[in-house]
Amino acid sequence: MKKLLLIAGLLVIGAIAFAGKYENELTERMKVAEEKAQTGWDSGVRVDMINASLDLDTEWEKEMNKVYDLILKKLPAKEKTKFKAEQNKWVKDRKVKVQKAYDKYIKEEGPRMAGELAASERLSITKERTLELAKRYDKLNK
Repeated sequence: MKKLLLIAGLLVIGAIAFAGKYENELTERMKVAEEKAQTGWDSGVRVDMINASLDLDTEWEKEMNKVYDLILKKLPAKEKTKFKAEQNKWVKDRKVKVQKAYDKYIKEEGPRMAGELAASERLSITKERTLELAKRYDKLNK
């Protein structure tokens, strides 16, 4: 009986200790995808480098959509509408930022490098937003 209580107590402590750690779990999950991307970046082959950024961006986008859905489930109806509008604006803003970055890189680096640099820019923007949403989700769970 004492062992059962001890195990139950440890489980409760463990659950409390890990509650609200979505951002940390997300970062851990993404390490594998980031290591895979690093292999592409290290190859020195331009197409591999671009594809590595695009593939990693896709993985971050999937994670962003997951946490976005988790946040939506937690919000009251009035806040859901605001949050959806905020995310739609963010998607439009990201598109504009990436296009501006591409145009800038075309002028500065030429067309061969512009795709790679713009893909990297999109990846950075997506990752930043995903981590921002993960933090927001953690706050909702406190």
